[in-house]
Amino acid sequence: MEKILTFSIAAYNVEKYLDKLLKTIICVPNNEMVEVLVVNDGSKDSTAQIAKEYEKNYAGVVRLIDKENGGHGSTINRGIKEAKGKYFKAIDGDDWVDSEALEKLLNDLTQIDSDLVLMDYKTCYEGGDDVLEKTAKLEPQKTIDFESVISTIDYMRYHAVIYRTQMLQKNKIRLDEHCFYVDSEFMLFTIPFIKTITYVPYPLYCYRIGLGEQSVSAAGRRKHITDGDRVEERLLKFYRKLPENISQGRKEYIENGIAAHCTFHINSLMMCEESKENKKKIIECDKKVKRTSVQIYNDMNRMSRTVVMLRRTFYLSYTFLQRYKEKK
Repeated sequence: MEKILTFSIAAYNVEKYLDKLLKTIICVPNNEMVEVLVVNDGSKDSTAQIAKEYEKNYAGVVRLIDKENGGHGSTINRGIKEAKGKYFKAIDGDDWVDSEALEKLLNDLTQIDSDLVLMDYKTCYEGGDDVLEKTAKLEPQKTIDFESVISTIDYMRYHAVIYRTQMLQKNKIRLDEHCFYVDSEFMLFTIPFIKTITYVPYPLYCYRIGLGEQSVSAAGRRKHITDGDRVEERLLKFYRKLPENISQGRKEYIENGIAAHCTFHINSLMMCEESKENKKKIIECDKKVKRTSVQIYNDMNRMSRTVVMLRRTFYLSYTFLQRYKEKK
């Protein structure tokens, strides 16, 4: 049977979580419509063994891809290369899917032919409640010209998007490797190529949050600070190379997305220990953004009071903000 949907699972040391994720996919009655690529990114635990067992029991559905460690982006790059499904969904190995939603989605995808399928998702807090994240105010289940609605769409999240596989492969979408925070690249590098969008108004992706080792935790952000800088560099380079005839709506969307990452990066630097070196990094980051795009620079003011305060005081408030943070 032709595969309608490829799941590309970023799997690095996820032995505690992978079984749950695979069960939520395999349990649907129409699982033969799915291709599940478990991209084992050089795990040192039993991640590969768990995937092999599923590959054995669900031949033709689950496939283990073993590779050397290359980071989150490398798993998505490999998944795009190997994918056979009409649509491509990247998912992290410590998250899972809503099985009822997946069963419904597989049937819906047989009637959908858009470049981008946008869904709601759930944020699932460890030890807390699940929160439904609504992603769009579009007419559901309709093929809509992307250009006509992009100005109405808030910044789309990694958890909410499903791309047409052929679009990713044809346009050679490729993310940085050996690097965290590349979901920003995955969300923005596609924007020039999307022609149509369909909104599916129910949540598939269950995004686990609250694990101390996650890259979005405060400790993770401090640990991977150089990765935030790398992604910022690549996004600004991508922006500078945008075609001159790109529409204003797409350009503004990309500007907003890059501003979100740059703001995230400055706030991450503010989480680091107070030092002249870190203050210098913030100033250099800000200057780099402004040289590339005044619009991106201005968009950042809407996103963070910290950024506004630093700029208004010519960064003299850096020490005060650091010490205020320590007292809180």
